[in-house]
Amino acid sequence: MKNQFLRQAWTMMKQHRLFTGMYLIGTAVSIALAMTLFIIFYIKLGPIYPEYNRQRMVVIEHTQESEKNDVCTMTRGAGVSGKFCDLLKSEAENIDKIALLTRDKRDVETLDKSKKTEEYVANVNAEYWQVFNYKFVDGQPITNEQMNENVVVITTTLAMNFFADTHVAGKSLNLDGTPYRIVGVVETASGCTPITQGNLWSASKFYEEEEFIGNYKAYITTDNIDRCISEINGVFDRYTQTRPKNFTYTMEIEKYWQNALDCDLETTPFEAMGKYLYILLAFLFIPALNLSGMISSRMDSRLDEIGIRKAYGATNGEIITQVLWENLMLTIAGTILGVALCYIVVITGSSWITAFFDTRVNDLSPREINADMLLNPTVIICIVALTFVLNIASALVPTLMALKKDIIQSLYHRR
Repeated sequence: MKNQFLRQAWTMMKQHRLFTGMYLIGTAVSIALAMTLFIIFYIKLGPIYPEYNRQRMVVIEHTQESEKNDVCTMTRGAGVSGKFCDLLKSEAENIDKIALLTRDKRDVETLDKSKKTEEYVANVNAEYWQVFNYKFVDGQPITNEQMNENVVVITTTLAMNFFADTHVAGKSLNLDGTPYRIVGVVETASGCTPITQGNLWSASKFYEEEEFIGNYKAYITTDNIDRCISEINGVFDRYTQTRPKNFTYTMEIEKYWQNALDCDLETTPFEAMGKYLYILLAFLFIPALNLSGMISSRMDSRLDEIGIRKAYGATNGEIITQVLWENLMLTIAGTILGVALCYIVVITGSSWITAFFDTRVNDLSPREINADMLLNPTVIICIVALTFVLNIASALVPTLMALKKDIIQSLYHRR
C-alpha cells in the first residue's frame, strides 16, 4: 500500500511541476529558517567541543563588595577569588570540579624573536582541564604540581603559526620576554565557545590575598545543579556572617544557560526561550498556512478522484493516509533542500550568523562551525520533527475539509 502511495505521489509530482516547485521552495525556506535558529541555540547551549559539560555547569563570574562608612559607601566589583573557591570545594559536597579562568593580554614570541604576536592568555588552574575536555594532539594538560612553573598549553593554530608543526611539546616561547615551556598542544576551539576560545593557556601563580573578591571566573561541574547552588549559597552566607557589619557582599550564581542567554537569576527557561519559540513557530506555521492553501486548491481538483474512491469503499482514514504520504514525499524533498540551504548559510556566514542573540561576542578566535555543531543526534531529531510537523500542519486541514463533502457532490463538483 505504501509503495502504491509513493508511486502515485511521484507521478503527481511530475504531472504538476509548478505546484511541486512552489511547494519545494516553500518547504525549503521554512525548514532552512527554523533550522538556522535551532543551530544558533544549539551552539550556544548544547554540548560542543570542548564545553561538553554545559548541562551540568554552574557559573560564578561576578561578585561585589561594598563598604559603608560615615561618609559614603565604597563598592568594588570583580570576579571571585581562588581562596573562596577553595572554601567552596572543601564545604560543598555536590561540587565536582572548579575551573578558574582569567585572561590578560600579553606579547607572545618565539625564542629567536622571529615571530611575534599579541594574545589574550588564559590563566587557569589544574582542574580547568577536567571541566573542559580539550583534545590533546601532543603533550598533556598543566598539572597541579606545575602551577608555580612557567608552562603553557597552546593550540594547533598557534603551533603551526610559530613552529610549522603541531608536535611541539617540550619547546619554549616567550611571554612578555619570559621563557615558558610548552607542555601540551590542543585542537583549536571555535570562537562560538566564548569560555574556552583562545590560543594559549598559562599556569597561574594563583591565590591572591583577597578572601572573596578576585579576578577569576569560576565554572563548576556538578551532578545536582540545584543542590550545588543551595550549598554554594550556604557557604556564602556563612562567610559573610564572619565579616565586619559595615561590609556587604553579593555573588551571582548562574546555571550555564542563564549565563549563556544573559538572563536574570529569576528567569525561567520558558521565559528565556519563549520569544525565540514564537519566532520558530512563525518560521514554521506561516509557510505551513501558505502550503495549506496550495494543497486546498489542489484538493478541489481531486474531488472527483476522492468521490470515486469513496464510491468504491475507501474510508476517510485511507484517503487521509494517501494524501499525507503524498505530501510527506514532497515535504522530505523540500526538507533536504532546506537543510542544505541552512548548512550553506550557516557555514558561509558563521561569523555573523552565530553572533545573533549573543551578548558575549569577542574576537579571540574565528567563529567557525564544525561538524559536531551540525551533524549530531539532536540536530537530526529536530530535522525529522520539523518535517513531520510541517507535513501534518499543511496537509491535514485541507484533506479533512475535502472529505466533508459527500460522494455525489465530489463526483459532480465540476458540473
